[in-house]
Amino acid sequence: MAKADKKKSGKKISFAELSDAELTRYHLDFRKELQEIRFSMVTSSYPNNARVGTLKKDIARILTVQNQRKGQAAKA
Repeated sequence: MAKADKKKSGKKISFAELSDAELTRYHLDFRKELQEIRFSMVTSSYPNNARVGTLKKDIARILTVQNQRKGQAAKA
């Protein structure tokens, strides 16, 4: 993938520029990471609680872009 990974480099990803396959991959990766963080928060303390909110917002952004594309495809 040409884009830098957000969680490793700290660079912001423009989800609107990604393909449908890339959006789906990011969505699944972020969901998996969120599940792992929630599990680690229950079993022990997790040092970066802000990451949970960031992941939720990124998932919402991805779903928004996907829904916008579905709406545009339905109108065409």
